[in-house]
Amino acid sequence: MRVLFVSKPVVPPFQDGTKCLVRDIALHADRVTPVVLSTRETPALSDVHRVAASRVELVPVYSNAGSYAPAAVENLRAAAWVLARSRADVWHFVFAPNPRTSQVGRWLRRLRRVPVVQTIASPPRSFEDADALLFGDVIVAQSRWTRDHVLAAYAKKGLRSPDVRVIPPPVPLDLSRSDAECSRFRAEHGIAPDAPVFVYPGDLETSRGAEVCAELAPRIASAVPGAVVVFAYRAKTAGAEGVAERLRERLDPSSTRVLGSLRDVLALVASARAVLFPVDDLWGKVDLPIVLLEAMVLGVPVLAYDQGPLSDLEATRRLPVLDAEPWLAAVLELERDGARRGELIARQRAAATERHAAAVVARAYEELYFELFARGRPLHGRGGSADVASSAMKGSASSD
Repeated sequence: MRVLFVSKPVVPPFQDGTKCLVRDIALHADRVTPVVLSTRETPALSDVHRVAASRVELVPVYSNAGSYAPAAVENLRAAAWVLARSRADVWHFVFAPNPRTSQVGRWLRRLRRVPVVQTIASPPRSFEDADALLFGDVIVAQSRWTRDHVLAAYAKKGLRSPDVRVIPPPVPLDLSRSDAECSRFRAEHGIAPDAPVFVYPGDLETSRGAEVCAELAPRIASAVPGAVVVFAYRAKTAGAEGVAERLRERLDPSSTRVLGSLRDVLALVASARAVLFPVDDLWGKVDLPIVLLEAMVLGVPVLAYDQGPLSDLEATRRLPVLDAEPWLAAVLELERDGARRGELIARQRAAATERHAAAVVARAYEELYFELFARGRPLHGRGGSADVASSAMKGSASSD
């Protein structure tokens, strides 16, 4: 079976959830031939990642790697190729739902009558018009929160609900960074080799995360000798750099760093004492941000806000409030109780391996492709919803 992934160009650097999801499923699928949209300059995925990828076919549809969102002309180029040249048995659309792209996807599906899986790469700002954004025979949400909001939106309009499955985002398990790589990163940014580092890997302008960490940073510095809090961000809007500059002016430079567009954020995360994620707005991110899953694999404690999609982040330390003091107490508890810290790290690694490992998630998607192909008819609008349930998943998909 050939499965075409319809997404933005899958090219390095892999710093957003959409590209990572396509890459990881394609590299770990062993029962189908993945066809991935890319550029002429893109190296084989097996050359970039240490995974045998002989099945993966890269198609140079896009003229360039583009930015966070491909230009309209690039989207038209991809749509024309899918319409005229795709010979795949199943199409897998992976993108943040938006009216224009969804309309094109619906049109292509009707013309070619190919079974479609549609993964909600990141939740829309509003689910009010979910019926206009979703067109797949099966819809895949990456958290129970997103699934429930989709179903509620259909119910509110009195519409028959689509077939919605929950398959969590994947993460590779081979993420290790050497001591030399971690030391080099610290040296480049003036962080002492033995400094306890706490990382906030979130946006600066669309959630309360940066402000909560800004309130938390001086408290951590006072309580943990030599501690450094690092804001590792990617600009979501033109206002990000202004926020970054104000944070630099406001916070003590001896105990904080505000760093944007890092080449290898895992060289920072791998030697951190904890990752802090008090985020109440995940706009533009996958339901469970990949960097949090990577921290779990690397054995770095994750502290996250227990609301929205983040409530699906199993085995992590989740807090129900955004006040700085409870977050400080949670940080200090892990710093002072080695046994509790070790237990959290072990639980996180087990959850990442059983639920999010790229091979486990790829297997769940493969079962979905074969189910769609075997039925040979559209499933969208059948009604009801379900989570992926398979012995092969070993708990990797959510259930209530």
